[in-house]
Amino acid sequence: MITKKQKAVLNFITKYQSRKSYAPSLDEIRRRFRLASISTAHFHLKNLEDSGYVRRERNRPRAIHVYGVNGDASGTVWGAVADAPAAAPYAPASIRSRSPAILPPLVRPDTKLNGELPLNKIICGDAVEVMQAMPSDCVDLVVTSPPYDELRNYNGYAFNFEGVAKGLFRVIKKGGVLVWVVGDKINKGNRSFTSFRQAIFFQSLGFSAHDVMIYRKKNTPFMRSNAYTNCYEFMFVFSKGSPKTFNPLKTKTVRQGQEMLPFNKKADGINKKIRGELKPEKTLTNIWDYAVGFGGSTSDKIAFQHTAVFPERLAEDHILSWTKIGDVVFDPMCGSGTTCKMAGINKRHYIGCDISKEYVELTENRLRYFNL
Repeated sequence: MITKKQKAVLNFITKYQSRKSYAPSLDEIRRRFRLASISTAHFHLKNLEDSGYVRRERNRPRAIHVYGVNGDASGTVWGAVADAPAAAPYAPASIRSRSPAILPPLVRPDTKLNGELPLNKIICGDAVEVMQAMPSDCVDLVVTSPPYDELRNYNGYAFNFEGVAKGLFRVIKKGGVLVWVVGDKINKGNRSFTSFRQAIFFQSLGFSAHDVMIYRKKNTPFMRSNAYTNCYEFMFVFSKGSPKTFNPLKTKTVRQGQEMLPFNKKADGINKKIRGELKPEKTLTNIWDYAVGFGGSTSDKIAFQHTAVFPERLAEDHILSWTKIGDVVFDPMCGSGTTCKMAGINKRHYIGCDISKEYVELTENRLRYFNL
């Protein structure tokens, strides 16, 4: 059984394919239905596939075979090069039987990386030791959230902040970016300011404090009896030198098009106006709003086996902002694997690391569902 939204997605794919002779991309599906993220489009497509309505060619963009309700073929699989113009499809590809996704092997703590970069792998081990085995200047972006202020019992493991910070400075490339998502413990009305102490330490290592962003939670905020509702965490954006990549996310402006705009206002207070054009889009501010919890942070139920899941869109927005296709995204405390998942979906290489075997297995299972 599929939902009304998934039926609409199926109809869109069928009509799109009959009109253009190749399938829409995940981003085109996302934009057509105004979905929260590419992963949501991926989720609907996966349900259609599991229900027998479509079949996808793995690792081939725009490669979707559409079936009728009774399993009869009603479409053709077309493949296209990821960065090629949409008007240049390949010849029809043959249908292959579905097989379980094969994930890269798990790298155990005693495995010697020998200076090699473990691309698209999830590593079970202490982040400090893992980074010591990685080559210097090899990572384009880090998006991570530490287990700060012992607010949660992280499977009994201790957090070596200074060791992690020094390791990150070594493995991040010149021009690379670190996004450190962190908050503070409030104990008897007194805020710890651990976040600021960590930020100053990163600066002392040589990172530039490129931005201090706010991750505001739309729902389930932390209520306080004698203070205003606490509903945010910091997203410290550190860079190793000037960021080499910045793709600013945009939002529509309230007013657009031609308008008489004031100019050259002088001491007489008279507004002189000239016809000008208001831009249709503007760059986002550095305060980003996300819903949290199931359906907000993610629709992957498995992810909530971890105690602290941050929103997929948060990771995706930073990945799109600070990297390009083919770059390397690293999460040294990957937890439920959100950063790795969104890096893979957006055609970036990922490296995940976690000291907890249970969380590594959780991440592997989550990535397996999306064939990443």
